[in-house]
Amino acid sequence: AGNPQIQAAASLFPLRPKIRTSVSVLNTFIPFKPNVCGSRYNVYCCPGWKTLPGGNQCIVPICRHSCGDGFCSRPNMCTCPTGQTAPSCGSKSVQQCNIRCMNGGTCNEEQCMCQKGYIGTHCGQPVCEHGCLNGGRCVAPNRCACTYGFTGPQCERDYRTGPCFSIVSNQMCQGQLSGIVCTKSLCCATVGRAWGHPCEMCPAQPHPCRRGFIPNIRTGACQGIAFLWT
Repeated sequence: AGNPQIQAAASLFPLRPKIRTSVSVLNTFIPFKPNVCGSRYNVYCCPGWKTLPGGNQCIVPICRHSCGDGFCSRPNMCTCPTGQTAPSCGSKSVQQCNIRCMNGGTCNEEQCMCQKGYIGTHCGQPVCEHGCLNGGRCVAPNRCACTYGFTGPQCERDYRTGPCFSIVSNQMCQGQLSGIVCTKSLCCATVGRAWGHPCEMCPAQPHPCRRGFIPNIRTGACQGIAFLWT
């Protein structure tokens, strides 16, 4: 029949059923699990991780791009057949290439397929669609590095300063305006016929603005100027 005192105690403190833990319920007896985020009572897989089918441990990395012939070794990083890690791996034909492609280019049958904005055997040459003027160099897609005295998206704005000449005779610059040092655009937009040292001829038709106007420094729009010299 049993001890009546033990039976009474058991009725006051019944045994609780065991609860199976999962990734969404923190087991107080296993407080630390890899790649688990959240609070004590609400846990979940950290971003970039998931559980195995039917499992409750966040040990499977997630890769946003295809790993091709490689495998996803950590969030958004693949381990490729070559042993290198990258955001994605190509097919077997890509991995067999013996040349290196730069700037995000991919290799296909020993040739680089370049990303937009790059050309060349190894995709190492950036492209500036409108070119770089006045000695500027294309250093990135549609980005010019200008030589001293020039600026603008295509290095088209000339801010060098020098003497202004009012006369050109037999390809010689004469009539230097005394005490005047200015930009070529300002000289040629007013009374100048040549500018600088060495001397550069002013265009027959000033560009981009007609005579009496120069480009605004910030906007490039043509703005009128006062007649500076008499």
